[in-house]
Amino acid sequence: MRPTVAFGIIALIVPLVSAFTIPRKIKDVKPVYPPESLQLGDEGAFIIEVSVDASGTVQQATILWSGCQRLEKAVLAAVGQWRYEQSLQNGKPTPFKVVSNVPLRLPPQFQSRAGQSGACKWKEPPKPLAD
Repeated sequence: MRPTVAFGIIALIVPLVSAFTIPRKIKDVKPVYPPESLQLGDEGAFIIEVSVDASGTVQQATILWSGCQRLEKAVLAAVGQWRYEQSLQNGKPTPFKVVSNVPLRLPPQFQSRAGQSGACKWKEPPKPLAD
């Protein structure tokens, strides 16, 4: 079995007789803004590939696209705390990968700083390719 990853979708290539349960995220942790990025007015979106073990624990998170290098560490720290339901294939827990979009926008009290000189400006992440 070889996983195929699409943006926000888990697709596994398995024989037609296999039963696969698509897991859902059961613990979502939001990134904590670094103080420097709040001061500067950084914002960014990120596309992250998340490798999850059979128990639902994130084992690795890889940035596929970044909207702001200064925010990457905070995004990866948050994603590393996510938890998923177990993914079952033929009744057995199995590891999987998922690709997720993680937006990081300034809190309301700091929005006036968005787009300041030297700040990471908001850019929409690339759209997934249509089949």
